[in-house]
Amino acid sequence: MTAPGAAPEAPTVRTRPTAALVRAAIVGALALVLAVLTGRPPLVLFGLPLVVWAIAALALRIARGEELGTAQPTAQLNRRRIEEDSAATLTVSGVSGQLVSATLPMQPHSELAPRYGSATGDGQARLRIGAKRWGRIRVGPVHVLVSDALGAYRAQLTLPATSLQVVPNPVVLDAPVDVPTPIGVSGAHLSRRRGDGTALSEVRAFRPGDRLHRINWRVTNRTGELHTNATFTEQDTDVLIVTDTTTDVSPGPWAGDDAPTSLDMTVRATSAVARHYLAAGDRVSVFDIGHLIGPVPPGSGPRQLRVLTDALSRAGRDDGDSRALRRLRSVRPGTLTVVCSPLLRAEAIGQIGELVAHGADVIVVDTLPPSVGDVSVLNGRPLRLEGRTSERFWPEAWALRRLQRETTVRELREAGVPVTTWEGPSSLAPVLLSLSAARTAPRRRRS
Repeated sequence: MTAPGAAPEAPTVRTRPTAALVRAAIVGALALVLAVLTGRPPLVLFGLPLVVWAIAALALRIARGEELGTAQPTAQLNRRRIEEDSAATLTVSGVSGQLVSATLPMQPHSELAPRYGSATGDGQARLRIGAKRWGRIRVGPVHVLVSDALGAYRAQLTLPATSLQVVPNPVVLDAPVDVPTPIGVSGAHLSRRRGDGTALSEVRAFRPGDRLHRINWRVTNRTGELHTNATFTEQDTDVLIVTDTTTDVSPGPWAGDDAPTSLDMTVRATSAVARHYLAAGDRVSVFDIGHLIGPVPPGSGPRQLRVLTDALSRAGRDDGDSRALRRLRSVRPGTLTVVCSPLLRAEAIGQIGELVAHGADVIVVDTLPPSVGDVSVLNGRPLRLEGRTSERFWPEAWALRRLQRETTVRELREAGVPVTTWEGPSSLAPVLLSLSAARTAPRRRRS
């Protein structure tokens, strides 16, 4: 049985004599024969080292037996699941005393050390695979060359590829865990309803049915009557993350190679929000109106976090095919709903309106790359890109599209839906603080 992270065991491959061994044996033997036939001692000095090297290589193979004559290299990853900006190590192992060389093809959004993906070692060769972006990295196929210490016998084979799962960075939001409308029965969120909890509401006179351990003895001794502590209940809530993967907008050419796309920002924002509320004990689910991320049913705890990050890392890039959007038919009133979208498609914007109509507390996270539609690169003249004459007005077109999109953002905010740009862990802090303040603010009583 292979260990976790190991590729299937390669078939037995026997090492074969190299061309160097064959040439050394033939040329050395001919030189010695000619030296004897012609009586020229200098030929002995020429052929003897070659013959000695060939005999030593054969003797080493016989001494080591099948251990050195049979190559059974294996490739094993020390980790099958890593995070962005971290690395895993691929170890290609052979028999001790063999020279093992391993070569990996370059993969997008990854780094190899040694730089060109080739390493050599005595019995083992190690390559470090660094991940710069979430998703799955295909490790392999691994091209392996094994040879003896003298380079006289060698074998080449190709080991099958394995998959390395890269999950989004474990970003922790710099934001409160308060929600506008807790709808559960137990949890970390303070409710307006009085009941069993730890947050003090008031000290009042003892009533039949009150628990004895809540008696406030200091007030009781001072007043001579039994008084008890009344508390607020603590509740959990449902958190729904709606992802818009219908469009993957690439950053501007001037933004750099490592600039995130809209899909990158959506996946990272989803992971951060889910991690934030799962740590508070809430139930988190994911619904994708596109087709790149499968739906994740509600759940809580560390297991739900693993399920969610696995679903995010399995998301692939859009293949460009036009597909019908998924629609969320209903949502529980009071559910905290975080919509991660670049706000480009009318269908996605319409889904936000439906969520508000169902009574959900909606927050929109804008995931359009900031370099898209950036007018600062124009400098009052058209931008000319070498070799891309058909796209010379690309920045101008996106600048106009961003201006049109600002109308949508303004209309959402006027409708009471906060919109914030994803800029890292502190992106949602102002919005959540304002929602928390609005929850405890005094309200006008309707007659």
